[in-house]
Amino acid sequence: MVYFISLLFIFTAIFILVISLFPKRSEQRIRERLISESEGEKEKRQVILDLLIPLNKRLNLPRLKQGLQKRLVCGGVELTAEQFLSLKEIASVLCGLFYLLISKGITPLHFIFSLVVGFFLPDLWLRNKIQKRQQEIRRVLPDVVDLLSLSVEAGLDFMLAVNRVVRESKLNPFIEELGRMWQETRIGRSRREALLHMGERIDIPDVSSFVRTLVQAERMGTSIAEALHNLSQEVRLQRFQRGEKLALQAPVKLLIPLMLFILPVVLIIVAGPILLQFMKQGIG
Repeated sequence: MVYFISLLFIFTAIFILVISLFPKRSEQRIRERLISESEGEKEKRQVILDLLIPLNKRLNLPRLKQGLQKRLVCGGVELTAEQFLSLKEIASVLCGLFYLLISKGITPLHFIFSLVVGFFLPDLWLRNKIQKRQQEIRRVLPDVVDLLSLSVEAGLDFMLAVNRVVRESKLNPFIEELGRMWQETRIGRSRREALLHMGERIDIPDVSSFVRTLVQAERMGTSIAEALHNLSQEVRLQRFQRGEKLALQAPVKLLIPLMLFILPVVLIIVAGPILLQFMKQGIG
């Protein structure tokens, strides 16, 4: 009993350590950074991650690091590629140590497998974070576009409307990206460049359409308010169509658990008594 309690405490300590390696994010601090006119101080990274950065910088894997950095940006994770590699290495070591602690008969193959599992756990976490972030952006995009459209129609300049929406809206991933876009324009980038950078960071079709519409409106000299109004209707229609598509997919997705779990139970309940009766009659 004491052995299992000790393992529980060790696992909890490892979990807390891994979680503590990620940068802390509070809504007020993020909002202040997004709407500030200067970039501010760079957030101090955890010492444990920084210890392995010189080693990871020597790795001649530019394509891997570029891909990691793009995924980190898409997931809204404030880590560099080298820091994320450090996290993967630390997670691998911790999983290996955890295996050594819980295993009574240690085998090299199982130990190597635990190291590999630990190395790829942060990738699973990052992929899940990217998916959730993109889903949240798709969910809030129509409402944010409506707010921007109303603000521009009320007489505000587009960038002033962005600033107002960022300040007064509930914080979400798309509001964060709008804040970064507004901040880029404050440090000298054109609105077109800031919009294109935002589209690259988010990397989903709905936002790409949002960026493309605004860039074309600016280039053609058409009304941004009208463009936003049309875009709002288009985005809402796309969301409705996505909902219909998911609703049509639901019966197919339910078929496998229905066949594997529910149908056997129903057959046992219905046919079980009949089979028992036949067995009794046969024995008799």
